[in-house]
Amino acid sequence: MSAEIVSLNGAVPIPQAEPRPNETLVSELERLLQAARAGQIVGMAGAYQHQDRIITYSYAGSIGGYSLLGGIDCLKERLVRLAVSRE
Repeated sequence: MSAEIVSLNGAVPIPQAEPRPNETLVSELERLLQAARAGQIVGMAGAYQHQDRIITYSYAGSIGGYSLLGGIDCLKERLVRLAVSRE
């Protein structure tokens, strides 16, 4: 399942002419895929920022229970701190 989240101010993002891969992101995704193939990761939930600044999310696998919610809450706190530090 996935969904698209749109900007509150209604601005339409302008896509970059030629998107380039973020090598840090690619490396992390490859690490996660390897762990999933080994059976070490059995469920996931994530939010994704696209090159046009649109945000989507998805989840897959074994995602029941409160522990994944706790992990997402910890991630949210870290992202809030990062956003506040950039202001």
